[in-house]
Amino acid sequence: MDLYINSAGIVTSGGSNSTEDFLTTAPSYDTNRLQCIEPDYKPFIPPMQLRRMSKAVRMGIAASKISMEQNGEITNPDAISVGTAIGCIQDSEVFLSKMVDQNEQMLTPTAFIQSTHNTVAGQIALLAGCKGQNITFVHRGHSFEQAMIDAQLYVDEHPGEKVLVGGIDELIDISLAIFRRAGIYRYENSTPDSILNGSSGGSIAGEGAAFFMASDKPSGNTSLHIKDIFLFTAKDQQEAVNDVQQFLSCHLAEGNVDMVMLGVNGDENQKQFYDKLRSEVFNGTSQAAFKHVSGEYATVSAYALGLIYHMAKSKNVPEFLLLNSAPQQFKRVMLINNYIHYYSCWMIEVVGA
Repeated sequence: MDLYINSAGIVTSGGSNSTEDFLTTAPSYDTNRLQCIEPDYKPFIPPMQLRRMSKAVRMGIAASKISMEQNGEITNPDAISVGTAIGCIQDSEVFLSKMVDQNEQMLTPTAFIQSTHNTVAGQIALLAGCKGQNITFVHRGHSFEQAMIDAQLYVDEHPGEKVLVGGIDELIDISLAIFRRAGIYRYENSTPDSILNGSSGGSIAGEGAAFFMASDKPSGNTSLHIKDIFLFTAKDQQEAVNDVQQFLSCHLAEGNVDMVMLGVNGDENQKQFYDKLRSEVFNGTSQAAFKHVSGEYATVSAYALGLIYHMAKSKNVPEFLLLNSAPQQFKRVMLINNYIHYYSCWMIEVVGA
C-alpha cells in the first residue's frame, strides 16, 4: 500500500491532541465507562451550529479540523472516508423515543436526519466545503479499517489528492446497557490495572473520534506509511494467533518490528489471544497497549493509529502505555486489535521522524 498518514486529530477520554498535555499523564480512574474529554469547540464550529449538534458530530468535526490544521492548514480535503459502527446513536434514541411518546404523530424530522450513520461525514463536508467523494463505512469492528482501505483505493486513482479518513463512535446509556447484555462491556467498575492485567467478562466501555489526512506521498516532518492492513474474523483464539503469525511472516523480510501495539482490553474472552502474542510471537519485541486509556469500542483502532502518529511525531513513547521495555528505535510498528471476533493487523513504517 502506498498510503501515508500526514496528520492526526484525536478526541477521546484521554484528551485531545490539540492540547500540550496530551499523553503526559497516566490514566487514573475507577469507573464503568470512559467518556470523551471534549475540547472547547468554539474554534472549530460556529456557535449557532454547535448547539444543534449531537456529541458524535461535535467530536468528529473537532477531530477532523485538528487533523486538517496540523497538515498545513488544509481546510478542504479532496475526499472524505469515515468508519463508524453505531453512528449517531444518541439522535437515533431521541427520534425513536419521540415516535413512542407522541404515538407517531407530529414528529419533527431533525432527529431522524441527524441520526443516520453518514451525518458526521456530511457535516464535515458542509463545514469544509468538500464536494468530492464522501463515503461512510458501517462494518462493525472493521468499519475504520474499511474506510482506510477506501482511502488507499482513492489515492491510487487520484494521485496527489488528499483524503480525510476517520473513525468515530459515541457511548450513551442505552448502548452501554445493550452491549453489557451482549458481554462486550463490564457491569462492574474498572481501573487501568484491571484492563491491562485483569481478566473479567467484557471490557470497559469507551468512545472517541480520530481523523487523519492521508495521501499517496509523505509530507511534513513526520508521516506514517501504511504498508499493509489485514482483516479477518475468528471465533477460535488459536486460529486468530495463527493468522497474525502468517501476516507477520509476510513482512519479516523487510526487517524486524520495533514495537507492537496491542488491543489488550481485560476481557477474559480475548485473554488467551493476547497472552499468546505477548509470550510466543512478540516475546522479544517492545509491547504497548492503549485500551486502558480509551476504553473499548468498535472503531478504537483509529485512536490507536492516532497514538502511533503522535508518538512518532513527538519521538516519545509514554511509559504508561508500555507492557514491557521501551523500543530502541521507532521505525516499524505493528498494530493488532480486535473488537469481539473482528481482528485487524496493521504494518506501519514511520517516515521522517
